[in-house]
Amino acid sequence: MLQTKSCGFGLLLLPAYLLYVCCSVATAQDKTKPPAPNDPRLNSSFPIQPGAPPMRFKVGLNQAGHVTGLSVFHAEDSAPFQTLPRCAIIDVPESVSEDWEAYQNSMLLTHADLNFDGFEDLQLLTYYVPHLDKKMYCIYLWDNKAGRFRYSNALSELAVNPVPHPESKTVVMHENWEGGLWTESTYRWNGPRPELIEQNRLRGDGTLPSIQKCGFTFTCSKLVDGKMITTLEKLVCSQTVNLPACPASGWASKLNAEKRDSSTAAEKQ
Repeated sequence: MLQTKSCGFGLLLLPAYLLYVCCSVATAQDKTKPPAPNDPRLNSSFPIQPGAPPMRFKVGLNQAGHVTGLSVFHAEDSAPFQTLPRCAIIDVPESVSEDWEAYQNSMLLTHADLNFDGFEDLQLLTYYVPHLDKKMYCIYLWDNKAGRFRYSNALSELAVNPVPHPESKTVVMHENWEGGLWTESTYRWNGPRPELIEQNRLRGDGTLPSIQKCGFTFTCSKLVDGKMITTLEKLVCSQTVNLPACPASGWASKLNAEKRDSSTAAEKQ
């Protein structure tokens, strides 16, 4: 009898449980509902060169809210003159939700002169990790001769939080990892490809108790004679406080001079 009563009680609870599950699923679906195709937040407009008429841009989404690409319009045209598909840097692209905040929507499409030719280039968000502030982009460079944007696979493969520095004509990528670890890489264009010329890294175990947090390794590397050379490697006790300064840019020429002196001394022997 006791088993019959327990079974009957379970059957009574089953409809309530199913209702709870259905409501939970519906709520989750509502939270991840993508914006409508005509949502104005998917549109933006800006000139690609100072004094030029602005172009219009529309981010495309599929039913799951995944970014599918970008339509590019001349100022007064109703039809796009170019449609840029999303690049396949990662298998699962970012899913855009209807309840994204304004600052999140503003990240969908950003622009900057990434190759320092005087024209704005496009950065289409393809992946976003909020708690690490990690943003990955598909990069499209403006080809002024062709009058179109060209996909840059070389730069897209590296594009994690890219920041251009026109004064040095370099692009810096900064990638954060769990536990406060990070990598910062500096690139300079060498012909059609960006070349790594400097990299600073913090590695270690970010899960250690604070009393033991002297297990981090901070390293600096620079491009010397076509090879990345470690210029500093030091154990540190913090991810951000009192990190040592990397050797100045004159370090490379000093190293080369030391190599020449060593070679000369060896020849004399």
